Amino acid sequence: MAGSTTETVHLSEFGVDRLITVHVEHSSWANRVNIDVGQLLPLHSTASGIAYLAFADNATVKACLTGSLEAFTDHTLVEPAAISKSIGEARDRGYSICDQGHEDGVIGVAAAIRAADGLALGTIAVAAPKARTTPATIVERGLAVVTAAREISMRLNGENLQTLRRQA
Repeated sequence: MAGSTTETVHLSEFGVDRLITVHVEHSSWANRVNIDVGQLLPLHSTASGIAYLAFADNATVKACLTGSLEAFTDHTLVEPAAISKSIGEARDRGYSICDQGHEDGVIGVAAAIRAADGLALGTIAVAAPKARTTPATIVERGLAVVTAAREISMRLNGENLQTLRRQA
């Protein structure tokens, strides 16, 4: 997928209260988003986190929205109502969009990798410099992560993915 989007692609899985980056394919561009394996991603301020929350259990969402949330940039959503709105939009469209929520100049899109019960296990995301991102490329990347997330989910769940298809 990194080849088709020409941007950095990363896989993450849930760990306690954040996502843990488990695989990265960096873009060949000199100006690229760098993400490291093992990097922790907050749930409220990243495309991966919002995509995860869109298909997480209610207890995980509630835990994320409780308490003080760190503002990483001037664009970080820290109000529970705004984060909930973003989660709902991601659920409705099938992927999240995060415009500079975790790092200035970076736009990410992500989709949840889901278990047979429909709950999120992790995410796949594309992170790119804002300078190379347009509304059209956001949609293209969004469709790419949705397709990849469904394929990964199918491989993980086999025939039980029929449940996911009905829920999507």
